[in-house]
Amino acid sequence: MTEQSPQDDIIRWIRQQHDSLSPSQRQVAQFLLEGGIDVIHFTITEIAEAVSVNSSTVVRTAQALGFDGFPELQSVLRSQFLNQAKIAQRMQIGSQKLMDYLSADKEADAHLFNTVLRDELQTLLDLPQHVPTRVFDRAVDMLDAAKQIYIIGLGSSFPLALNFGIVLRYIRPRARVLTPGIDPIAAQLIALNSEDLIFSLCFARYTRETLTVMDVGKERGASVLTVTDSHVSPAAIRADLALIVPFRLRLYSNTVALFALLDALLGALSLRYPEKTRERLERLEELYQQFHLYGSDDD
Repeated sequence: MTEQSPQDDIIRWIRQQHDSLSPSQRQVAQFLLEGGIDVIHFTITEIAEAVSVNSSTVVRTAQALGFDGFPELQSVLRSQFLNQAKIAQRMQIGSQKLMDYLSADKEADAHLFNTVLRDELQTLLDLPQHVPTRVFDRAVDMLDAAKQIYIIGLGSSFPLALNFGIVLRYIRPRARVLTPGIDPIAAQLIALNSEDLIFSLCFARYTRETLTVMDVGKERGASVLTVTDSHVSPAAIRADLALIVPFRLRLYSNTVALFALLDALLGALSLRYPEKTRERLERLEELYQQFHLYGSDDD
């Protein structure tokens, strides 16, 4: 019988460990069990105040449950709750969070638009904490070393995957976006081998087909790189390397930080092949002119 770990089902794990906790730690555990999806947003201080314990008790509770600290425990909770949350529930929570941000905004120009922009700016500033430069550089090396790059992103991630793939082909011509449609995604993986790379964009609720593509990549010996929302997400667990962009509960969940990360990857790769990239773009521009693809001032 396989030994259970906290990542398998964090709620069940907390319940199983409940009796082994101290009285004050049980209060924290009970708060996490009863708080539902909202607990993924609470800070250590907010939880401590809610159950009238010290902040250190919240940290020790996480450690007693087998985690290095509270951020790791919260990451597992976030992954499980977001994966289970239905679309309507996620939209409702996202709307409520926007209202909370707005009510807490003490700036003179407090307005939903300005509040969202400030939040996006903070997300951008925090990104290096989640994607250190050494991890970013390794991701660029993986994209550079692959013979063929297979890009997968479904649902709301598909436009991002498509745009990334279109630009990447100017730098690394042997790149393709796995596209649902007439040809099944499984059939698009026929040539996948150990010299190739799977590059996935996978966020809660993690699309089963994306995860299966990553599994196939591992089975074929290919490298697997993912952009996902947690180090314990199903995508991160399957990947050789994970770039983390924390998920945000909003009506439109794709954050500016995600676009910036993808743009930085493309920029870093293009700097490795400046002449070849320029030549391909010039040839592309010639083709555009032959096809009269764009209008001109004279039209």
